[in-house]
Amino acid sequence: MRVRYYHITLLLLMCQVCLGQQDGLFTQFAYNKLSYNPAYASQISYAEVGILFRDQWNGLEGAPISTQVSGVVPFDKQRMGIGGLISKESIGIQESLNLRTMYSYRVPTDFGNLSGGIEVSIRSHSLDFTDDRLVAFETIGADPVLSDERTTTYLFNTGLGFYFKNQRFYAGISVPRLLSNVYLDSSLSDSREERHLYVMAGTEIQINSSFDFIPQMLFKLAPNSPYDIDIQAGILYNKEYHLALNYRTGGNRNSLGESMSLLLGLQPLERFFLGLSYDVTFSQLRRYETGSLEAMIRYTFGNNNPKEIFTNPRYF
Repeated sequence: MRVRYYHITLLLLMCQVCLGQQDGLFTQFAYNKLSYNPAYASQISYAEVGILFRDQWNGLEGAPISTQVSGVVPFDKQRMGIGGLISKESIGIQESLNLRTMYSYRVPTDFGNLSGGIEVSIRSHSLDFTDDRLVAFETIGADPVLSDERTTTYLFNTGLGFYFKNQRFYAGISVPRLLSNVYLDSSLSDSREERHLYVMAGTEIQINSSFDFIPQMLFKLAPNSPYDIDIQAGILYNKEYHLALNYRTGGNRNSLGESMSLLLGLQPLERFFLGLSYDVTFSQLRRYETGSLEAMIRYTFGNNNPKEIFTNPRYF
């Protein structure tokens, strides 16, 4: 079984040097829009900070792990917003540290609020070929493409996005990284950051005074890669408690998709919001892992009554 883990880990690492590899994912995209769209920074009425952790394919050695801290501050009568995000992502011997800053401006219209945003980012991308988990029939240095040491590359990028929201509907489109930077270059290999397009939308349909139905979706596309869609159906109770199922396409040819997830969003304390999700994998990877776990916590600042702050659903 240990040999299988190494084989799968190496396959994952091989995917990282393919031009069509998808970017990192989050099941709780509805609570984490700043990761996908810089224009969301001006749609926040109160300053807030959040922490998110994702353990993907738990139990599989070398599987992706993501941690991020984010914050948003509105100003100019809530017309503008500045956001910041620090994240760390690791998969196998690869590790990325990201620092992103966003600026967004919101324009009121007859139909809702429309905002545009830009972001700049700096990424530290490392590959550690001295990792003890690597197994080779010959020494690592025998392959001219691979190094026998830890290598680090620093990359600068910029992105943009647009976001529309009213009381019952939201939609956004963004490309967080516009530049196609090379982070591993040799005579035999060319690995680079590719542009990722994100399109998200959701609506709120009132069932009665206590319950609302919340369908949402996130479309993801990268060059030379199949598209990916998250389709989510949730129930909101008293504008505070959210229970949802999320279906993600993908996986392999014989699977029903990539995963099905259960999400729970709640407000355990006045200004704290907690989001939890658990993914059940449909692809053949389920033989080697026990699912994916994601947790986030968010604190909102403001002078008003906390119950008023949280009246609007957290994902709108």
